[in-house]
Amino acid sequence: MSVQGVRFGTGYDERQPVVLLLDTSASMGRPEEHPRIDELNGALTRWFDGIRAQERLRTRVEVCLITFDSAVRVYDPGPGRLVPFGEADTGRLFVPVDSLHPPTLRAEGLTRLTEAVERAIELARARYRALQDQRVPVRRPFLWVLTDGAPSDAQGRPLDAKALAGTAEQVRRGEESGEWIFQLIGVRGADLPMLRVLAPKATSTLGEVDFVRILELVFQSTDDSSPNQDADLFHRQFDERAARLARMERVERGLR
Repeated sequence: MSVQGVRFGTGYDERQPVVLLLDTSASMGRPEEHPRIDELNGALTRWFDGIRAQERLRTRVEVCLITFDSAVRVYDPGPGRLVPFGEADTGRLFVPVDSLHPPTLRAEGLTRLTEAVERAIELARARYRALQDQRVPVRRPFLWVLTDGAPSDAQGRPLDAKALAGTAEQVRRGEESGEWIFQLIGVRGADLPMLRVLAPKATSTLGEVDFVRILELVFQSTDDSSPNQDADLFHRQFDERAARLARMERVERGLR
């Protein structure tokens, strides 16, 4: 994976790869009068448009965007659209955070979460090695998952704990070996008990929190982490931040 042609700001030499995995299954199309997918599209556009003012993120963080429903797709900045994972040019999928112009997402299909996580692991591991080979200082990647549902198989059947075990083991081993940090955020009806099978220490719920605030929390947590921070400590700190954010959201709704 070449970094040729990828332009970063000055002042920071190291790179921070981030893989952002977004649920675009049919449940994100609800409620009909105010679909969550519309909220997410608006939040992505506003947040990425505003990122240029955040110097540390703008100069260090590179993002790869993955969506999952009945298929796993990845945003290819070459054609500027989501493409099936197997058709993507993997050498250009990570771009500076302020250069990412997210596509309009549509809600349809199932929730192939485990497949998306496994593809994200492949990309994160390959990107880390590529930057090391090019002697670019690089932190371990972050994998952030945002979902409102429960993992399903190719026929739409909910996955049970046994079916999640293989993916969960990959996530656990990668964190324990320091390869990546994995965090799963459940919103608005997500099956938290089942998601916690996949990531027991790394699943948080943010209920009705606005998607823009969730994105801010994601990238603030990424930016504030130390290079060798213990994954368990990171998850505890993230849970504390998420709880504070949820309380703030409830207070603000009560004042309206």
